[in-house]
Amino acid sequence: MPEENSLDLVGIGKLAKAVPQKAWVQLVDTACRTFREIVAPITSLTGGFGRLIEAKFDRLVDAEKVLAAEAVKKAHDKVVRSGKATSGKVKINVFIAAVEESALETDPVMRELWANLLAQEMVTAQVHPEFPKILSRLSAADAQLLAQIAEREKDKSTAFRNAIGSLSTNISLLGISINLTELGRNATYIHEHLVGLGLIKHAGAQWTLTLTGKAFIQTVSDSFE
Repeated sequence: MPEENSLDLVGIGKLAKAVPQKAWVQLVDTACRTFREIVAPITSLTGGFGRLIEAKFDRLVDAEKVLAAEAVKKAHDKVVRSGKATSGKVKINVFIAAVEESALETDPVMRELWANLLAQEMVTAQVHPEFPKILSRLSAADAQLLAQIAEREKDKSTAFRNAIGSLSTNISLLGISINLTELGRNATYIHEHLVGLGLIKHAGAQWTLTLTGKAFIQTVSDSFE
């Protein structure tokens, strides 16, 4: 059961209501300070454009600031634990989109994917601007089915297999723990949705990832742990 000040609550409104007023003010202040400390190097290197990140963050309501700061900190911690060096720069449009979307997302699975995307951008500064748009249109169920389809292709590409990590009966892919029980071979709305996003296609008797799907998986997979 989540603690009262846990961020893993259903809905931003519940997040604000779950914390006493005095503690809430402190939580928001800490979130703002943490966010600014993490983005300070980016702002200093990118000048006026970097300040757009802080300006966008400042326009968020308090509950959104807490969620956004938590996602950015999680991404930063992933990079630190990995020992990888950050590029020092990010694509402003990608970073801002990820910050704004993570500020509205309360599902823990999807929040993990946003943190992974942010971590990738902090390190490589090469996340395609389309990927935040795609991630913003996915639900946890969409991501789970995408992970299952990706698992079937693990033996087809060594580089892709290395990117998503070792697999077992219960796999962790895209930050999602799933069982390899078939989710359904027949087309569902989720399949149709993933096709519309350009992530999967129907080839022969099975669903497979497109090139876009493989690149997206690599971007949002947890390759920093």
